[in-house]
Amino acid sequence: MIFVTVGTQYFDELIDEVDRLAGLGAFGQPVLAQIGLAKRKPKNVDYVIFDKNMLQTARGADMIITHAGTGSLCEFITLGRPFIAVVNDTKAGNHQLEFLEHLSSLYDFCWICSPRDLEQALPHARPATPLSKTAEGMLAADIRAFLKARLAPQFSSPSVTT
Repeated sequence: MIFVTVGTQYFDELIDEVDRLAGLGAFGQPVLAQIGLAKRKPKNVDYVIFDKNMLQTARGADMIITHAGTGSLCEFITLGRPFIAVVNDTKAGNHQLEFLEHLSSLYDFCWICSPRDLEQALPHARPATPLSKTAEGMLAADIRAFLKARLAPQFSSPSVTT
């Protein structure tokens, strides 16, 4: 089974492309999509709005196709399942692309910038492997540093002058 997830929001472009490819028989096996708040329902794949047992479902999948959300990626990196991460460039400041670029300096895995690239990426799905012995231990610290750098300007207090 192929498991597709878009997290808790929406990523209609990814669901639409997965549905199109499933209709063409590109996956060769059943597809289950967690579609979140999608505006359209897929016609060629089974789907759920939210999956409370997402990690259990993902553990049983032959391949995972996921949005590039931080939480999802951190979970899927540790599962050892082949996956493809897809940037949702409609998210604020294109932070998913920035996060993937940084994460790919620590791990080897398949990621793409657009759902339009999914068909060509399918043969390249693979489990994430650390690029160095210290990458695994650095992941949490790197995520904290990344989030701090991204969020600090948003949440810093304005300077007060008298």
